[in-house]
Amino acid sequence: MIFVKNLNSVSDQEWSTTEKYPGVRWKFLIDADFTESSGLSLGFAEIAPGGDLILHYHSPAEIYVVTDGKGLLNKSGEQEEIKKGDVVFIGENEKHALKNNGKETLKFYWIFPTDRFSEVKYLY
Repeated sequence: MIFVKNLNSVSDQEWSTTEKYPGVRWKFLIDADFTESSGLSLGFAEIAPGGDLILHYHSPAEIYVVTDGKGLLNKSGEQEEIKKGDVVFIGENEKHALKNNGKETLKFYWIFPTDRFSEVKYLY
């Protein structure tokens, strides 16, 4: 199976948000709950200036692909600035957080080696 997705192709999908992650919203592009895909899931997230994806961990590894903005990545207590063009690998069960410390929206894709995002159990 081969298909193409982008933000325009999921324009009818509502942005997901939660009070747990202030200033963060996301959409699903490749996910077995939304597409006929398997093996990988991918979404797109935006973090508004000052927004915070709080410290958490999960059993599958994850990749971020930063497309716009900059932010402060918490890598199990060590801080590192990430920016447009960066790719971040997060190993399984590694504690991590991401805060937008810039003046523009931080945008990135995330990728999990799971059929669907809903299979990923976030732990705090």
